[in-house]
Amino acid sequence: MKSDALWVASSFLLSAACVAADRSITVPPKVATSWGFLTNSTAVKQSRTLGVGFWQRASGAKPGVGEVFASSMEFQLPEAAPSRLRSATFRFSGKPSQCVGAEPVVVDVFAYSGDGKGDAGDVSTGSRIAQMSADCTDNAAFSRPIDVTHVVRQGMVASGIRFVGFNVRKANNRQGPGLFVLTPGQLTVVIADQDVDRSAARSGAASGPRAAAAMVPPMPVATAAAAKPANPPRSVATASAQKAPVAAPTNPRNLKTQP
Repeated sequence: MKSDALWVASSFLLSAACVAADRSITVPPKVATSWGFLTNSTAVKQSRTLGVGFWQRASGAKPGVGEVFASSMEFQLPEAAPSRLRSATFRFSGKPSQCVGAEPVVVDVFAYSGDGKGDAGDVSTGSRIAQMSADCTDNAAFSRPIDVTHVVRQGMVASGIRFVGFNVRKANNRQGPGLFVLTPGQLTVVIADQDVDRSAARSGAASGPRAAAAMVPPMPVATAAAAKPANPPRSVATASAQKAPVAAPTNPRNLKTQP
């Protein structure tokens, strides 16, 4: 009995020592941008506020006339061997800004290889890694953590600067406006003091998050809970008029969007 107790105690201490050696790193976004795609124009506007979904224009505009918003966030990855990554999670949240109706607002989250710079093209690239939904009363919408361990491992290097990006787009064509203001997300990375993925250690650094994301299946749909609508984000024209218009990532019902 005494020897069994000592074995259990030693196993517990060894396990605790391994966990204590892990480093948890919270990474804020290097850049976070949001873009509005006008439904009745070729213009693409950068928004002052991060948002996702369809915003209905007021002042007597016809239903379906407004902007479709999408947002992107990019994170600089810690310098560490890919084989030492224990876990990585991406998390953001939102609240309704202009949302009407009982139909849920569904969003898709995509991962891509970033460059640390914000561009309108960032919201229309990548591979889908998660899908979430919320309704017009959700105050902590889209706040479920997303496991991005495989995506981050593919992009990490022991020495050098690498970025991973995530964009959030409207996924369903619901009736009426369904715009949510987003809180910039954060990436939480846990690094071990020894290899935890032998295959990554043998293969070395991979080609990047874009290729990895294609192998990650969509997450199940999640929901959240209640809040009052806030004001819609105000859009401002993009600083560079020479950029070619980028097609809206999704189309609202019965609307004509830009090519």
